[in-house]
This record gives sequence, C-alpha cells and structure tokens, in this order.
Amino acid sequence: MRLNFNNKKNGGFLVLTMVLLVSAVVLAIATGMMLRSLSEIGESADSEKSLQAWSAVTACGEYALGQMVASTTSTSTTAQNWIYPGGQPLSVPLPAGDETCYIYGVTASGTAKIIKASSTVSQFTRKILIEVATNSPRIAVNSWTYVDDF
Repeated sequence: MRLNFNNKKNGGFLVLTMVLLVSAVVLAIATGMMLRSLSEIGESADSEKSLQAWSAVTACGEYALGQMVASTTSTSTTAQNWIYPGGQPLSVPLPAGDETCYIYGVTASGTAKIIKASSTVSQFTRKILIEVATNSPRIAVNSWTYVDDF
C-alpha cells in the first residue's frame, strides 16, 4: 500500500489546519499576556493605596511626637506630664491627595507614654504604636512599631 502525499486536495487541508493551529496558539498567548497585564495594573493600584495609608499613619505619629515636643519645651515640663487627649482626625497632605488619619488618646505604661494612630485608604488600614520614654526631660522614642491591631 502506498500513500500519496502529493495529492492537491490533502495539501490545502493540511495548510489550513496548520494556520488555524498557529493562530489559536498566538491568540492564547496574547490573551494570557493581556489578562496578566490587567492583573498587574490592579495590584499596582492596591500597592499605591497601601503606601498612602503607611505614609498617612507615619505622618500622624510624627505629628503627635511634634505636639509632645512643643508642649514640653514651651511649659518646661517633662514628657511624663504630657497629656494628649487624642480622639481627633488629622488631615495629612500627601502628593496623591489629602488623607485622614486618627490619633487615639495617649496612654501611660510605666515610665512611658504610648501613642496610637491609624489611617485607612480604600480598604487598607495601617496602624502605628509609638512608645516614648518619659523618665527624663528629653523625649526619647523607645519603639516605633507598625501593628495589625492595638
């Protein structure tokens, strides 16, 4: 039995099948690349919102420390006597727009004051916990920690 590959009817069908297969592979690769690009765009936007929340909560912590420094130098008292009522939202100017963070009341823990602040941008909430030593006239930050919850 002898096969005839030079048949003109089979040759056209073979070329058409190959073109369709190559087109399907190229289309699958292009679709995969497009879907991955769209996914990365969404992740990039989420990453930016998360960084904005970090920036805002860090600015709130620095603001609270600044208030502590201002109150202790102007009244010549020690950091131990500093009381901050907290409970106020603070608008933080950032390049991407104004973000709001919340400074909680400062609490005492032994010879330290604890500053708590949080910021939420979109669905991202970031919190900070700052421990300040109060056993000297100077303000010294014992720890600066980003926490999940207080």
